[in-house]
Amino acid sequence: MIETGSLELMADALLSTTAAILVGAALLEAVIPWPSHLRLSAVTPLLTRLGHKVHRSDGTPRQQLQAGMLAMLVVWVPCAAGLWSLRNLALSEPLFDLLFLLLMLESRPLRELARATHSLATQETLPLARLQAAPWLKRETGKLSAMGIAKAVSESCALRLVGQWAGPLLGYALAGVQGALLWRLTQLMSQGWSIKDPAFGYFGRAASALYQGLCAPAILLLALPLALTRLRQLGGKLRLALRWPYPAMGTLLGLLAQSTGSRLGGPRYYQGQLVRLPVLGDGSEPDATLPRRLLHRLLLIGWGWLGLSLILTLMALTHG
Repeated sequence: MIETGSLELMADALLSTTAAILVGAALLEAVIPWPSHLRLSAVTPLLTRLGHKVHRSDGTPRQQLQAGMLAMLVVWVPCAAGLWSLRNLALSEPLFDLLFLLLMLESRPLRELARATHSLATQETLPLARLQAAPWLKRETGKLSAMGIAKAVSESCALRLVGQWAGPLLGYALAGVQGALLWRLTQLMSQGWSIKDPAFGYFGRAASALYQGLCAPAILLLALPLALTRLRQLGGKLRLALRWPYPAMGTLLGLLAQSTGSRLGGPRYYQGQLVRLPVLGDGSEPDATLPRRLLHRLLLIGWGWLGLSLILTLMALTHG
């Protein structure tokens, strides 16, 4: 039999491991209803105003690109230095990491958006659904049908979950609190300086490229279980994904569309300009339940990886 003292030592050791901090932060974020003004995404408008102040719209594309890279350093370096200082002053580094990672994660607002879309994406409440979805979407929502709202919100929820939940978790697992901070700040800068906005067409390219690169490993982990069940159709889906502006995200959306028997992608309007993207999936048109189903599937995969990491950590402690 294992002695009580040994169990207590093992429990103390487990609570300070990376896997336990990841699971604890994800659990707390799922149940704690943070007010919207206290969420990290509330700084996105501030980043947008910063971008308008530091870049010159009359500059050459190269100058605007350089200004965007400099702006990233202006945001990242003070935040990283402040985080390093605070962590060194913390009485308990595992507890500090848990609370900090809790602030980095935002899956609850996406689940609330998906539930609201399920309730509002009907012909009777379509104007209200458009108003509710507008802050989350870069595309024009004024002419979207109920099906269009469901499709747009589904795509947005899936892609945002990568940047503000799966990405920071993976960043912490690989590089601690600085990794989680880099993932989340890059996502916020990519949103605040979106290249879909003509004003940031060149200024935001550096943030967008870094964000896509950071998202790639997180997308790979989320897409792997979906891809393993559809190996025969994977080649065709990858060919369509290569025509997507960001192939990794196109691959994830294609696999999600195939797994849910729905269609994603297709034409949309950005700033009055029609953009035609490939249609992903060959199932039925999306309905109001699709955002919830997509989020549930992605979160289930994410929790599967978190559970696996905790089990492997516990096995290592037991045998160690």
